Order: sequence, then C-alpha cells, then structure tokens
Amino acid sequence: MGSDWFNTIKEKGAAIRLRLSSKWQDFSERMRHKRRLVVMDTDTFKEQFSMELTGVNVFTVVGISAITLIVLTTLLIAFTPLRGLIPGYIKTEQREEILRSAHTIDSLENVIQQNEVLISAIQDAIDGKTHTAVQQKADEIVDNRKIVYQHSKEDSLLRREVEQRHKQQAASLKRTVKK
Repeated sequence: MGSDWFNTIKEKGAAIRLRLSSKWQDFSERMRHKRRLVVMDTDTFKEQFSMELTGVNVFTVVGISAITLIVLTTLLIAFTPLRGLIPGYIKTEQREEILRSAHTIDSLENVIQQNEVLISAIQDAIDGKTHTAVQQKADEIVDNRKIVYQHSKEDSLLRREVEQRHKQQAASLKRTVKK
C-alpha cells in the first residue's frame, strides 16, 4: 500500500515536470520567434520603417531602458537642486543652522535661568530676608566655595581711600545745600 502511494506521487511529479518542461519550451520558442514591426503611411501604404523583433530583443531593450531611466532620474535628483523638493529632505546647511540654533537656545535658557535666580536673590535682599536665603540663591548661580577671597593690604588701603572720598563728597554736598 505504501509503495503504491509513493509510485502515484512519483508519476504525478513526472507528469507535472513534463507539462512545465513543455510550457517552458513553448515560451522559449515564442520568445525567439521573429516578428516584423512595420510603420506605414496610412494614405499611400508605403513602408516608412520596418524592423525584425524577437521577444528576447524587446525584453532586453525595455529592461535596459528602464534601468537607464532609473539611473538618470537618481543622478538628476542627487546632483541638482531638485533634491530639495523631496519631502523630508533637509539640506546640510539647514541642518547645521538648526543645530547651531538649538545650541544657542540651550545657552540662552541657562542664562535666563541664572538671571531669574539672581533677580530673586536681589529681591530677597531688598525685602530684607536673611542673608542665608540670599546666599543660597547666589550659590545656585556661582559656587562661592570655588572662589577664594583674600584681603590684601592694597585692597584695605583702597577701601579706606574710597570711603574717605565718599565722606568728603557727602560733606561738600551738605555745605552746598546749607548755603
């Protein structure tokens, strides 16, 4: 029983191969059969142009024409300003400008944030809040631990000189107001 089943499948496979083989041979013959393409004048029936063609020649010419058209279109788009018309395509100059703008925006946002903290610290100082609250806000802007303050003799002398000038200007203003 098993061998009968195998033999029937084997026979059917051979029959299918034979049919495919004959169809392939028919197709191959039709592709190689010569045909004549004639262009005639309709009024005089005079032959203007004629050419012998086979299916293989037509297939080859159409294939090469399609490939040539695709390559030329690709080159035309790639190396001319037409590529700017493709949706989603960004020019390299535009991409660089976008990156510079994004970097500038980030920098400006940081500066604005620092200025807001500074203004808030100044407002707190004006409102008379404690020095520690003002100092904490100032520390958010600049880390004061990194800055080393040292008073030199020249600095102290300059401070005294500026204070004396300020007192002299205040005294001279009082005299002019009294007069």
